[in-house]
Amino acid sequence: MENGYVKIRRHGKNVLAWEEQAETIAKALIQGEGCEAVEEAGRGTVYRFELPGGCGMVRRYKRGGLVRFFLSDAYILSNRPLREFRLHLQIQKEGLPVPKLLGACWERRGLFVRGAIATEGLPAQNLCEFLSHSPEGPDEELRRCGTVIRRMHDMHVWHADLQVKNILVGAGGPWLIDFDNAVIRPHLSPLLRARNLLRLRRSIQKNGLSPAYFKPLCDGYGVEALPEWLSRIYDVKGRVSDLTGISRNP
Repeated sequence: MENGYVKIRRHGKNVLAWEEQAETIAKALIQGEGCEAVEEAGRGTVYRFELPGGCGMVRRYKRGGLVRFFLSDAYILSNRPLREFRLHLQIQKEGLPVPKLLGACWERRGLFVRGAIATEGLPAQNLCEFLSHSPEGPDEELRRCGTVIRRMHDMHVWHADLQVKNILVGAGGPWLIDFDNAVIRPHLSPLLRARNLLRLRRSIQKNGLSPAYFKPLCDGYGVEALPEWLSRIYDVKGRVSDLTGISRNP
């Protein structure tokens, strides 16, 4: 279907897997073979599996908000794994710093679609972990993160969940991860860019990190100020989210 990826159908599930390690990737995606849970990632658990010379990471699709109590891992008529696979592959080819795409898996049962996606494991921490254990003066790393976010936006990509756990830092980084529900738009407006950045600011605050970390991110991005009215709306949304306890990933 895609150059470098092969299609496999097994146990009623469809897989697109990187051809060089297709069987190992397919087994990890379909039946969790060789997978070990390594961390909680927002709405689900991330699993690690071994590959020659490295490892892969599997993320299974889980619902958030109130709907998770009724449909924990199913989406009605929406093939989220295939959609993310295609977007991730496109931005990977265009040079955005993202983990190598290893594959995706999906299963249809009636109106419902379930699935998972696999990417290359990287020698990195997420930004939340990095800042929580950072030595003094992480500003340069934060500026690099801001530069990568600006690069993503200049490619017209809107990240649906831009937050501190979806940015990885390490040697050769930073990288952006988790493009579930992300979209590529013909024109990414200043308002949509600001919304992404304010979502990230909210994530910094909710994870107990210093609000001062947001400024070097904005410096790296190249923005001096965000719309005050929009900033206030996000502040209110954050307080409501804290009270209701039904927010998306922190």
